[in-house]
Amino acid sequence: MTSFSDSTYSSKNYSDFRPSYPPALYTTLIDYHKGPRNLAIDLGCGPGTGTYPLTSYFTKVIGSDPSSVMIEQARKALAATSQSNLEFVVSPAEEISSYIDRPGSVDFISSSQAAHWFQHDKWFKECARALRPGGTLTYFGYKDHSYVGNKIVNDIMMDFSYGDKYLGPYWEPGRKLLRNQYRDFVPPSDLFTDVQRIEYNAGESGSSGQLMTKVMTLEASESYVRTWSSFHNWRKDYPGEIARRDGGQGDVVDRLFDRVKKVSRWTDKTILQVVWSSIIVLARRI
Repeated sequence: MTSFSDSTYSSKNYSDFRPSYPPALYTTLIDYHKGPRNLAIDLGCGPGTGTYPLTSYFTKVIGSDPSSVMIEQARKALAATSQSNLEFVVSPAEEISSYIDRPGSVDFISSSQAAHWFQHDKWFKECARALRPGGTLTYFGYKDHSYVGNKIVNDIMMDFSYGDKYLGPYWEPGRKLLRNQYRDFVPPSDLFTDVQRIEYNAGESGSSGQLMTKVMTLEASESYVRTWSSFHNWRKDYPGEIARRDGGQGDVVDRLFDRVKKVSRWTDKTILQVVWSSIIVLARRI
């Protein structure tokens, strides 16, 4: 998670403009879970977007992330609440033992929009060590947003996201794992059982189970794109290109949205329905 750990990355923008996780997601996770609900941990938690909902279901929740920038944002938000059963720690996903040393003491482990960054062999073994028998491991993510009802804009967005002339070369390797909906790494059969996958592919006929959706203005959509790790990496190569909103002449995201506005006739204030493809993986500790 190199980009998100960078001190120049805006964890506040990540918190403000990334989509939130709907109640239906947590209903799915809890329906799958069996047994006690004493302790849950959320790995790669970022600013805590996917962590807070767990506090409604578990006695104690711990969110961890290797990025001190993200955890600082999470703790700042936590300090403004009356939440008493939640804490955040700086730790890689593969080192649960740094804050939970007793094997088999965790009931539920989750990871939202982060598992594609992990060292999977080590991570699965560490999750198996920490979980009690029958405990739940789940990881889920979303990818490739699209604007409902506008294929032309969606095609432009895909070209911008992955084309060689734009942000394509700036994604880190984990992005391919997310785009393939986590098929490239699976819970080991000697450690986990009852593995389930729930996929949704936006724009595909017959695909059901829509999970991630958000109503946002075009301006907010631009802000969301600016939270991408690929854009953060692009900026390192083009420090002289400054966004218009920051007083510059424009950057690659400005040029993208100029193109979008031209073909769609949308304005910054146009309200849009945005959906993401998604994946949920569920497994039970043997």
